[in-house]
Amino acid sequence: MNTPYGGKLINRFVAKKEEYQGDLIETPFIDFYLDSIKISEGAYSPLEGFNYANDIDSIINQNMLPNGLPWTIPIVFTTSEIIWKKLKEGDDLFLRKPNGGIYGYLNVEEKYFFDKKDVALKVYGTLDESHPNVNDILHNYTNYGVAGKLYLFGEIEHENFGELNPTEVRNIIKERNWKGIAAYQARNPPHVAHEYLQKTTLEMPDVDGLFIHIVVGRLKKGDYKPNVIIEAYKRLIENYHKPEKVIFSPLNITMRYGGPKAALFLAIIRRNYGATHYIIGRDQAGVGKFYDPYAAHQIFDKFDIGMKALKFTETFFCRKCNGITSDKVCPHGNDDRLIISQTKIRDMLIKKEKIPAEIIRPEVAEVLYGDDVLL
Repeated sequence: MNTPYGGKLINRFVAKKEEYQGDLIETPFIDFYLDSIKISEGAYSPLEGFNYANDIDSIINQNMLPNGLPWTIPIVFTTSEIIWKKLKEGDDLFLRKPNGGIYGYLNVEEKYFFDKKDVALKVYGTLDESHPNVNDILHNYTNYGVAGKLYLFGEIEHENFGELNPTEVRNIIKERNWKGIAAYQARNPPHVAHEYLQKTTLEMPDVDGLFIHIVVGRLKKGDYKPNVIIEAYKRLIENYHKPEKVIFSPLNITMRYGGPKAALFLAIIRRNYGATHYIIGRDQAGVGKFYDPYAAHQIFDKFDIGMKALKFTETFFCRKCNGITSDKVCPHGNDDRLIISQTKIRDMLIKKEKIPAEIIRPEVAEVLYGDDVLL
């Protein structure tokens, strides 16, 4: 099992503090709300709160924290101008859940101007507002940044289908005596090419188990609904995996569609859950045509985050081989290849077509045939 990133698993949960200071209360934008929970659970270790201005500058210009640790996605908190002007160093900004309850506070250590365009361009490589994260930064973030350590009240009750926190996953790994743990990132229901990557990884001599970790928090329009993704993966694991070789959990965060930078960030998260290996397929964390499909492979050659990167090229169903394979081993041409993509699967679902078993296991496809599966 891997050590936490930075050497220590962060825990920012404290006893409830009752003395709310007047109107210094903010309901965070959903990205910040989800990030505050992940910071406090240790998923974003070594962060203990939201990034400071110098952190952000270092991340967007050098892809690392000021202490030299590679880090590619700034974790920021912006607030309204009204609240920002009232805040001073040392104040506690109390945080309200989307449903109205106070769930913690941010101790204000710094106020700064958040340059939305600079951050969007340097992190995501574009100012095109069709990019979901860029659109969020430009329209849902403000220019009024606040940094400081977080203090959350008690354990958070996850509402997303039995999500496990880093400590819980680490305890399971310890109980199973796994040494090598491969993390698998996804945000879509599994097709047979995903299963191929997972099982190929489990055949590796230095991998004892698989951690399937599915982003279900805040996705983009056109993605599958969280309950659909979860149920689809449960069907795959129950019918086609050895359950004792798999740990499965949702991950309730806002998906960062940042190509290579997002892939590195998502791998760091999985290290905090104990993973030693990280599976990287084609176009991980990409969206549209914004990133080279194999840029996520290359970034792991530039930055050492203390994990073994397992890089897979595009896989497909070959009619002559009669199975899932890849360019590395399949000698047959395009006419014999059935390319498997989520775009193709979504199109078939919209047209009410049956998805062949060469693309998706029947038990998984059954979940997708409902009338309300996409966001």
